[in-house]
This record gives sequence, C-alpha cells and structure tokens, in this order.
Amino acid sequence: MNPETLSIVRIIQKEVWIRRRLVIAIYVTTSLLFLAAAWFWPKVYTSSSSVLVDQQNILRPLMEGTAETTRVESRAAMAKKIIFSQRTIRKLLESETWQHLVDGEITSEDIESMGQRLSSATSIKNTGENIIEIAYTNKDPIKAYQTTQLMTDIFIEDSITTKRKESRDAFDFIDTQAKSYQEKLKQAESAIKEFRSKNIDASSTAKQNATERLIELKRELETVELDLSTAESSLSNYQSQLAGKASFTDQASIARENQLNERIAALESRLAELKLNYHDTYPDIIQLKGQIADLQKQVDLEVQRRNAEQSTSSVSKPTGETAQFIRSQISTVENTVASLKARQRQLLSLMDNERQTLDKISSVEAEIAELTRDYEVNQRYYQNLLNQRENARISMNIDLQNQGLTLKVQEPASVPVTPKGLHFSHIILAGLVLSLAIPIAIIYGLTLLDQKVRTELTIQKVFDIPVLANVSTLKTIKDKSLLTAKITTMAISLIAVWSIYAAAIYLRTQG
Repeated sequence: MNPETLSIVRIIQKEVWIRRRLVIAIYVTTSLLFLAAAWFWPKVYTSSSSVLVDQQNILRPLMEGTAETTRVESRAAMAKKIIFSQRTIRKLLESETWQHLVDGEITSEDIESMGQRLSSATSIKNTGENIIEIAYTNKDPIKAYQTTQLMTDIFIEDSITTKRKESRDAFDFIDTQAKSYQEKLKQAESAIKEFRSKNIDASSTAKQNATERLIELKRELETVELDLSTAESSLSNYQSQLAGKASFTDQASIARENQLNERIAALESRLAELKLNYHDTYPDIIQLKGQIADLQKQVDLEVQRRNAEQSTSSVSKPTGETAQFIRSQISTVENTVASLKARQRQLLSLMDNERQTLDKISSVEAEIAELTRDYEVNQRYYQNLLNQRENARISMNIDLQNQGLTLKVQEPASVPVTPKGLHFSHIILAGLVLSLAIPIAIIYGLTLLDQKVRTELTIQKVFDIPVLANVSTLKTIKDKSLLTAKITTMAISLIAVWSIYAAAIYLRTQG
C-alpha cells in the first residue's frame, strides 16, 4: 500500500478512536433513521395493460381506393388525450373505486384534483409499433388494478366512439355539400332552359339560315349592282348618241363589255363559294382566278378599243325618228336604273337586318356557352361529391361494424403482488453500509479542516527534514483496562444496532 494512503488510514483510525463518542452517536442515529425510513417507506404497486391497435384487417386491401379508415398518427398521444380528458376523469370519479373522493355532485375542483393525481401516477407509452401500454401506480394494489382496467376500457370505448363520430361527421359534411351542388345544378339547368325559351329564334339552325340568306342577298346584290352598272353604261351611251357624241357601234361594244362583266360576276360568285370550304391553293380556285383575270383583260381591251374609236371618228347629232327612238330608250333605261337602285337599297337593308340577326345569335350563343360552362362545372363537382359521399358511407359503415380500427386488450391488467421502486431490503442494506460510511467520512473531513501534525510524513513535507524516530505513548494496566471497556462499549453499540435491524427484518418478513 502507498505510504501516504497508509498514513491516511492510520489517521482516520486514530481520529475515530479519539472521537468515538461522536462516531457512535452518528452511527446509531444514522442507522435508526435508515431503519425508520425502511419501516415506514410506502409500498407502491403498478398495474399495467397493453392495448393492440390493429388497422390491418381483411377489408383494407379489398376497400383500397374506395374507402379510407381513420389513421392514428401518434397512438400514445391519442391515448393520453382520451384518458386525461374531463369525460374520462368524470367516469373514474363515478366508479366505485374513486367515488369516496367526491361528496355529492362532482365539481370542477374534483375533476382538476383527480386529473393532477392521475397524470402524476399514470404512464402511457408505445411499447411497439401498434401496442400502447397503460400503467397506473398506487399504494393500494387493488385500486391500481381497478383504475388501470377502467382507463383501458374507457380508452377503447371512447376511441371507437370517436372514430364513429368522425366518420359520421365526414359523411354528413360531404352529404351537405352534395345537396348544395345538386341545388346549384338545378338552378343552372333552369337558367339555361329559361334563356333558351326567351331566345328560341337564336338557335344554331337559325344562325345557319341567316348566314345562307346573307350569302344569297350578297349574291343578288352583286347581280343588281352589275345590272345597274350595265344600265348606267347604256344610259350614258344613249345620252351620248342623242348629243352626237357616240355612234351605234359603241352600244354593241358596251353590250359586249356587259356580257364580259356578267361572266366575271358569275365566276367571282363561284370563287367565293369555293373559298368558304377550300384554301387558295385548291386547283379549282386557281383555275377560276385565271379565268377572271383573262376576262378582265378582255374588258380592258374592249374599253380601250371603244375609246380609240370615239377619238378618231366624228358622229353627227341624230334627228327625226332616230332621235325619238333614242329618247324612248333613254326613258326605258332610266326607269330600269331607278328600279335597280331601289332594289339595291332594299338588299342593303335586308343584309343589315341579317347581320343584326347574326350578331344577336352570336351574343345568345356566348351567353348560353357561359351558362353551359357553369352547368358543367357544377355537374363535375356534383359527380365528384357523389363518389366521395359513397366512399364516406362505406367508411362510416366500416367503422360502425368495427372493421376499420380494431382495439384489442393484448395483456389485461392484473392485481400487482410485488411493489415497485425501493423495497424494505434496499433501504436496510443502504442503512448498514451508509451508517458506517457517513461517520468515517465526517471524521476524515474534520481532519482535513484541522491543521494539527499527526504523522511524521507531515513534518517531512512541511519542514523538509528527516524524522529519526517516532516515540509512542506507554500504556499502563489501568489504561489497558479503560481501552478494553471502551472497545466493549463500541461493540455493544454495534451489536445493539444490528439486533434492532435483525428484529425489524424478522417482523417485516413475518408480515
């Protein structure tokens, strides 16, 4: 052993002997305190139960994508929320196990007090992926068992009830929304029917008819304008002949020009019809454009030839029957021009009416399209809600039949036999050891505080000088007798304490 350590041990032995009265007093007091603590230490018993939360039943794969079962994200948190709720605490206070705490009607103070007692003595935790352990600690093993059993039953009952209520609430909400959209759908249908009844003349057939009439009027207008142009040319020619500015040959030239213009008008009408259905690259369209260009060249040549003849020839002013005939022709042509102009105005008016009709039909179609979009949107949401309502109905039926979330007591609560925590034997052993260690530790602490020189090592360390010899005291016969008496007293104290411990252990084991 290290000399310094050996020196400390000798110092402690010496100081213990010198302060033996203090050591014995501390030892006896500490031993008796530990014995009293062990004797009066309360026994606490813990009863626990395990609940299996099962969502993997035979219906789950069958109903995949059709119905949703309630998902429990934190099972322990769910259990704590239910068990520590006022409803659960009230049920516990109404039970035979805890009704002695209530005088008459249960008050909020009773619920709060019981809640604090329950939260401090209850342990709820996940012991597995789908297993919840509920444990309750109490001095009375029967009360611990009954309380644990009550909390387990209430947890299972309330969990199933809550799930059913959630499923029912979800179904009711979706059903309300479905009925709301059904009403919106009916209103949209009524709005479309009412609008169409007010605008019965604005159908797609009416639009087609109006378009066809407009095209027909346009063609007729082109014909009238061509006839009007021909008549005005004839009128101008007759007036020139009457004034002596043109010959009868000009009339033949104008007639040929009118014929060419009529052919051009017919071809342009045909070209317009083809453009409604084909592109400009269509062979017939290209051919018609070529024909129209050729006829237009012939018209230009006829006009140039007539102008050339008028500039080179001189015509005398007609008289007699010739003049009378020309005047008659002028009167006839003027009537024709007036009639054609009247027809032209009429056609323009009819075309304006048809355009207004088309504008009205387009406006009605836009309104109907908007109403139809609203109807289709409501119909789509309504169909989705109908599907969701059926899914919610199936989910609700699953929960009503306890097929969604199944709660089973895997390990039921039982009456605890062995107390939990520190036992009598633990405190007794601690008392036997610590009652010796505490006084020795106190004595050692006092020696550290006291700076007296007790060994030769201290002199060597402090003064750095060698110690030649250590002279001990010489004990007489009287001193030896006193020493024996003191040792006997200390032994009797130790034996007395151990006897008391032995008696306490015997009494506790015997019940």
